[in-house]
Amino acid sequence: MTLRKYQQRTIDVLKEYLKELDVFSGNPKRAFISVIEEEERSHYNSDFFGEVPFICIKIPTGGGKTLVGCQSVAEIMNSVLKNKMDRGIVMWFVPSEAIKTQTLKKLNDKKDIHRKLLDEEFDNNIKIFANEDALRIKKSDIEDNICIIVSSLDAFRKEKSLQNKYKVYQENGALLEHFDNLQNVNEDKLEKDESGVLKSLANVIRLNSPLIVIDEGHKTKTQLSIDFLKELNPSFIIEYTATPRTGSNILVEIHSTDLKEEEMVKLPIVLTSCTQWQNAVIEGTNKVQELEKICRKNKENIRPIALLQAEQEKESDKKITVQQIKDFLIKEKGINEEEIAIKTSSKNELQGVDLFDKKCKIRYIITVNALAEGWDCSFAYILISVANIGSKVAVEQIIGRIMRMPYAKRRSIEDLNRSYIFASARNFNESAEQIISGLEANGYSRLDLINATEKSAKDESESVRNIKEDFGVPQVCLDNELLTFEDLIGSDFELSKQEYKIDFKVHYDNDGRALIDVKEGDKWFRERQTILNLNYNDKNCSDKELILWLDKKLRFTMIEKEDKMKFLKKVIEYLIKEKKFNVSNLSVNRYILKDEIEKKIDLLLEDYSKERFNSFSKKGNFGLKVIEEYPEKIMISDEIPQKFNKNYYEKIEKLNKEELTLVQRLDLDSLPNIKFWVRNREKKDFFIQGWKPNKFYPDFIAVTNKNEIIVIEWKGADRVSNEDTEYKVEIAKIWEKLGKGKLHFFLAHTGNIEEVLSKIKEL
Repeated sequence: MTLRKYQQRTIDVLKEYLKELDVFSGNPKRAFISVIEEEERSHYNSDFFGEVPFICIKIPTGGGKTLVGCQSVAEIMNSVLKNKMDRGIVMWFVPSEAIKTQTLKKLNDKKDIHRKLLDEEFDNNIKIFANEDALRIKKSDIEDNICIIVSSLDAFRKEKSLQNKYKVYQENGALLEHFDNLQNVNEDKLEKDESGVLKSLANVIRLNSPLIVIDEGHKTKTQLSIDFLKELNPSFIIEYTATPRTGSNILVEIHSTDLKEEEMVKLPIVLTSCTQWQNAVIEGTNKVQELEKICRKNKENIRPIALLQAEQEKESDKKITVQQIKDFLIKEKGINEEEIAIKTSSKNELQGVDLFDKKCKIRYIITVNALAEGWDCSFAYILISVANIGSKVAVEQIIGRIMRMPYAKRRSIEDLNRSYIFASARNFNESAEQIISGLEANGYSRLDLINATEKSAKDESESVRNIKEDFGVPQVCLDNELLTFEDLIGSDFELSKQEYKIDFKVHYDNDGRALIDVKEGDKWFRERQTILNLNYNDKNCSDKELILWLDKKLRFTMIEKEDKMKFLKKVIEYLIKEKKFNVSNLSVNRYILKDEIEKKIDLLLEDYSKERFNSFSKKGNFGLKVIEEYPEKIMISDEIPQKFNKNYYEKIEKLNKEELTLVQRLDLDSLPNIKFWVRNREKKDFFIQGWKPNKFYPDFIAVTNKNEIIVIEWKGADRVSNEDTEYKVEIAKIWEKLGKGKLHFFLAHTGNIEEVLSKIKEL
């Protein structure tokens, strides 16, 4: 399964954080500081959960939070929580019963991509529970599986005085086996009554130090919510939300432009404001019919649907009701009743209906706010709100329902790439502010909204070229093809013929469990293989089973499976025969073993790649070629209000203060030899491939009047002389040399900025 680019970027940053968490002995603040952008480092908040890792991923509505959440669970369990051996409890909190139902459906369906991902990662050892089903969870369920308990926040988040009314906190005879022979347990973390430890679901969860996943994390902003999460004795907390609350440690922030570039959402939203509600309905239904004609003409398998938001369900002289709208559609617009469905709290005509079925005739869905959460249909293009914009019925509640792109693929006709809102209000500005509020509640911005009456209006998140000259930066090529890490490994590399001996150590106490705080070199590994309350049962343990498990966990796409298996067999035989480990010891410590083997393979691949890279370089096999030019337009978020004369594009995204100072200097007349400059986007534009797997994306590119190309990498003061920077400079100098005097690379920082600018001025 392939993730979208922004989803993969999210996982990559998470993996980097998890790696740093291991390096810094589980210190979440130091790990966060080492990964996050420099200007955000001071914002880490440890007030909520202390030393428990607590991070936030910001993804707008429609960005696939659940899918990223599933992949994140696998990454966290495989790294900082590897001591759990792919077993234990994951608490998955959702903000409402509607989203709980939706999430359970995804995770329980073996054919759904979310469940497929989990099954693949955990060898089908997955069990899914609603919180009410978890009241009967067995000890063996937790010993042998990852148990994901999906619960609404309200099932747990209650005042202590009311907890005895909620089943998760009640004594429960079905859970007695979980409390047999408790050892090495800090009972202070468990709730008790006069007879001792309560046999409650809450205490079962506390015993297992769960990984906590929070969907729409901003709903947990009250102190009450924070307290109950803390009391569950979590080992890690990760939240996903479109609108992070104050105090969230935002590790990754995905913007609406990322979703639009990945063709996930229909943006911009086109707003039409009508003073009379009837006109809003008329224009909205006309738009449905117009889009339907476009779909038929272009043979698009899309049936555009309109959501109509009434003010209330019951008859009223002052409010526009569901029935009034239905009558208006039938009598005034001549729409067939079979094309209309009602979805309210008291009436659900969508029950059991597949809106994607070609035979389905529904084109109009009337609701009040029943579609606010947990309802998705990418055929929904149009929102018609007859509610007075100032009323209590908030149109922003269902904006997210019309934004998903059908089949996550842009259409050739631009009208099918947009969403439409027809709102009843006195004027455009009145309705626009309400819509903007709704966009922001879904993780979008006012730039994603345009006025339908302005015929020339364009999507303001686009930035078109300011410089008319076509432009691309030559990249390192091998035999006239863009160089990749896979090219450097080639087809002749055989892992099974490489050095296989690894230095593997496991430290035990008398009970055969690994010790805490083991020092290796200058690093302390705190709780890297700590005690499980429910000990790992190494069933059917054998060297063959262990090798198969390692093969699955060690993913190296450039290595053939058979070759990798031979190498793994050599490693295991070496550890058993020469290092005198038994299979059981290796198996129980399989995650530590996996980490050591992975490091070994990474080093072998990098050494081989570097050897080949140097050989190609000496033989003159490397050349330069412009593979791709900068596009006519790009998508941006967080636009800087400042305008630049020499920027390749008309607008530029947010920069930190030091980077902004640099481009301001590049843009000045004091550097008359600079024709134009451009910000080079990470994972999108020009890169330099060296012998390491990761590509190097420099920060800025400038072009002189002589058409010489300048590449600038900006580094904060604390990163000027580290190993990563030294590697980037080394491969950039090789690229520079290939340019034969026409290409120039500079590493810039606060300590040398004047010197760099002086050299640039001379070019």
